[in-house]
Amino acid sequence: MSYQQRDALVDRIVETQPSLNGFVRDRSADAFNGSWDLVSYSFERGFEALWDLAKAETNGLLEMPLLALWRQSVELAIKSAIFALVDRIDGKPGHNIQALFNQLLAIRADEGWNDDDELAQNVQAMIALVQSLDPFADRFRYPTDKGGKPYLGVAVDLDELYQAHWIITTWCEGAVMEMRRDC
Repeated sequence: MSYQQRDALVDRIVETQPSLNGFVRDRSADAFNGSWDLVSYSFERGFEALWDLAKAETNGLLEMPLLALWRQSVELAIKSAIFALVDRIDGKPGHNIQALFNQLLAIRADEGWNDDDELAQNVQAMIALVQSLDPFADRFRYPTDKGGKPYLGVAVDLDELYQAHWIITTWCEGAVMEMRRDC
């Protein structure tokens, strides 16, 4: 179905040769305006849709885009949780998901929550693994580092990748709901 849609779009381009000046533009009224939660959810849905496609492929061509989307979705889930709880991110953690997750844990600890259980430790371990493999959020997006040194390839277990995504994003959502419920 989507292949046919893409073909139809290409046919239309060839026929009309349109000017593409406005294919992306500002829009004053948008549900995404300022909503960390909605943007996070949209990346979660994008990850799930691409995961479905990657599972159907046998050549692994979608694995790197899927990993990049996975990482961005996890980063947004953590940032969304932080903004939901304190409406700011302290310091300049940038794309460092381990620093962001530590900040989320610190926010919860300041409110008396103890996240020293096995699930939180497993989430921390998954985040630490990805942060160590991709410390600058570029390994899954580019073939080389900034100095031109090629990145080593990665082996991806798509089922475990999906499970890790679900566990981390659900933990972040639950951390917010748990604290809000207690207020």
